[in-house]
Amino acid sequence: MANDLNKVLLIGRLTRDPEFKSVNGSSVVNFSIASNRTYVSNGDKKEETNYFDCVAWGKLADILKQYTGKGKQVAIEGRLQQQTWDTPDGKKASKIRIYVETLQLLGGQMGGSVDRGEPSSTAYDSGPSGGYDDFTSGDEDIPF
Repeated sequence: MANDLNKVLLIGRLTRDPEFKSVNGSSVVNFSIASNRTYVSNGDKKEETNYFDCVAWGKLADILKQYTGKGKQVAIEGRLQQQTWDTPDGKKASKIRIYVETLQLLGGQMGGSVDRGEPSSTAYDSGPSGGYDDFTSGDEDIPF
């Protein structure tokens, strides 16, 4: 049987401040990002924006709460998960979310906001086991 792959990598800006919750003692944050694409059609330059709902758990949720807000540019890597339910009128509905496994903060401080002390580009990972207990930072670990 062939191996399947469920992986997504996006760069975009948060469309609103992250919504933070604690579930059974674990941190969870819901947020959405907008990702723009520019293309040419019939000689006209056009721009398309797509919006994606995202979820992060544990330390990634804490990092998002502390260092991001509306307008902050991030790079995320994760997996897609579809949720389905029945609507009150008996129809089926579904939604696809990105479950974030790796996060990288991009750019400098958010426009017009107070400097929250984050580096201009820092990567956070859910760890090799796929859990959300560890994170690693980017450039500081490179020996050259």
